[in-house]
Amino acid sequence: MDGFDYMAYIKHMESLPDKEKKLYYSVSEFIREGRDIATLKVSEISSRAGIGKGTTYGYFESKEELITKAVHYLLFEKVKTVLTITQQEDSFKNKFYKILDYIWDNKLDNTTLQSLARVLNDIRNNHSDKTDCTFGLSGMDGKSSNIVESILQGFLNQGFDEKVFSEKDSAYRKDVLCSQVVLFVFLIQEENGYDKNEVEDFVYNGFVALLNLRQ
Repeated sequence: MDGFDYMAYIKHMESLPDKEKKLYYSVSEFIREGRDIATLKVSEISSRAGIGKGTTYGYFESKEELITKAVHYLLFEKVKTVLTITQQEDSFKNKFYKILDYIWDNKLDNTTLQSLARVLNDIRNNHSDKTDCTFGLSGMDGKSSNIVESILQGFLNQGFDEKVFSEKDSAYRKDVLCSQVVLFVFLIQEENGYDKNEVEDFVYNGFVALLNLRQ
């Protein structure tokens, strides 16, 4: 899709130094535990990873760079899983439900999501000049490393080809899909107490209905 080399991107990300990845997983553990990311210290992240603080600063210039790249790497791993799903499952509907299953199994509580969003917003506003998250991939094949965009387009094209929906506008399809995924993430928060299958059916049926409204 759009000339992007998936395998080169995945190979690059998987070949990052083990110590660097351990730091990313350390941040991930704190996130899963519901820790307020804003209060994390480099020394805590390094200690959890079993790596010296000095070594950590050999990879990153600041805590902001470490956290942002950690989130980028963790998103890469999730995208890789979604890519695998889109390659293994046959029908559009099966892929849709498998992706929802994956989101359900890896959901974060609302407090953690808010904390993560707040910290990343602060980093973007105050440290954007020091936080490059392209991993050197911005020039790969002269293209941006927007792997998510490519996966979305291929996924949605399959739904159209299978006549699951009639909407032809690719931008509108993507907007509807993103809005339904956001709705799903909101509905599956534990305090809402909804049944998994009920929510998945609601989101899928809503997605299909919205993309069959316009002729």
